[in-house]
Amino acid sequence: MPLAGALVLPAAAVMAGRSLEPVDQDPLTSFRSNTDAVSVDVSVRRGKRPVSGLKASDFEIFDNGVPQTILDIGYEKLPTDVTVLLDVSESVTGPMLNELRRGVRQLREGLESRDRLKLVTFNMRIRRLADFAGPAVSADAAFESLVGTGSSAIFDALAVALPSQRAAGRRQLIVLFSDGVDSSSVIDPPLLVDVAKRSAPTIAAVLASPTRQRTATVYARSPLAVPMTVGQLYDQLADDTGGVVLTIATGNDLGSSFRRVLDDFRASYVLYFSPRGVRGGGLHTLDVRVKRDGVDVRARRGYVWQ
Repeated sequence: MPLAGALVLPAAAVMAGRSLEPVDQDPLTSFRSNTDAVSVDVSVRRGKRPVSGLKASDFEIFDNGVPQTILDIGYEKLPTDVTVLLDVSESVTGPMLNELRRGVRQLREGLESRDRLKLVTFNMRIRRLADFAGPAVSADAAFESLVGTGSSAIFDALAVALPSQRAAGRRQLIVLFSDGVDSSSVIDPPLLVDVAKRSAPTIAAVLASPTRQRTATVYARSPLAVPMTVGQLYDQLADDTGGVVLTIATGNDLGSSFRRVLDDFRASYVLYFSPRGVRGGGLHTLDVRVKRDGVDVRARRGYVWQ
């Protein structure tokens, strides 16, 4: 039974350190073998500094409340696939576009040789400027011609990026830049949250001068539903995927915010476990703990077992 919503590797290969080849599979990535292992990205920090040097015995993982045995642990070892989602709606003016260009260049300079970058812009339409395997020069040329215009389909852009196939031995990070208020998406906040829970990438939201109490969408979806605010929605997306929310004021260095997100994601652990004592199928709840006092732990809150 394959697992999805987190990277899934054959447990024997995890322990032996062998390379893995994916088989034909569903859009949510899984790797089939007699024994499957779930990988979980875990950030451990004390204050603003990452905590390094932890061992598998320092962690506890609970799958639907059942304690699990950690098979393997990695730290700053796996290459990263970074998808950058940039809001280029009419609220993004010329100076902000220039700042976006600088920010993306600085982020790209911070990537290591094995890392890959995908660049996606959106207003009421979603446009992929560069894929993971694409040359940087093509992205630069397309980015230079951008003009901020139209409404903003933040939720649709995230929903398109989230279920992307995850390659073996790689981690996935989505970096979203926007003011956080959607004005043209088809998908609504509750459905977006559900998609995020069932997908593998970690979401880091960089919000420009947001009003956290403002409603996250200009559309009234259902008269019976309580609308989510900007703060509630992006905090939940970050919490559910083990990510983070940064807010920046006008004139702040966007590039440093992008690099901070990337460095924070890199300075985290990857834990592997093979589910035992739990029923297969459906959305499983994860609880990751560290046997240290005074630390902040961020990790995905669940995965899908299909």
